[in-house]
Amino acid sequence: MESIALNEIIQFTLGKNPTRIREQTGELYTPEDFENDLHGINFVKEDLGCIINLMKSKCSPISEQTGKKCITSNFLKCDFDAGKIHPWYLCYQFNEGKSFEQQIEMYHQGTTLSVKKLNIKTIGELKIFLPDMERQRVIGSLYRRSIIQSDLMVRQAENIRKFMMAVIRNMEED
Repeated sequence: MESIALNEIIQFTLGKNPTRIREQTGELYTPEDFENDLHGINFVKEDLGCIINLMKSKCSPISEQTGKKCITSNFLKCDFDAGKIHPWYLCYQFNEGKSFEQQIEMYHQGTTLSVKKLNIKTIGELKIFLPDMERQRVIGSLYRRSIIQSDLMVRQAENIRKFMMAVIRNMEED
């Protein structure tokens, strides 16, 4: 199967300018919401689509907890048929895939560091290879597990460090 442009399979919606969002719009989607969705803290449903954080050039599935929140212009909502592209597979390709990395690097060539924010046109033109759904599910699931496992290891290392510091303090006091 050939690569296909994202704008052929995904409907993109840019978030609203924060100055134009009125209070009655509801709760705002925050960078913390994005991280909680990506790191598996929130429960993700496969049919809610994904969110691209334009400042970080990262993609995350949308969770039930954040699905109704209003997104700002720092985010891009991606609606698509979950029967054609698996959300975690899209996140893997966008966040870690070599093909996307190369395409994004080509886009960034000649731009200054302060202007590296992706835009809707560039993202829509990115090409993605779509294997069968089962392979997408497996790749997406492994990617999700790797994020969760990495987070657990970081927490464990921090807990070990805190424990050792407590032991050292106790030894100093004796």
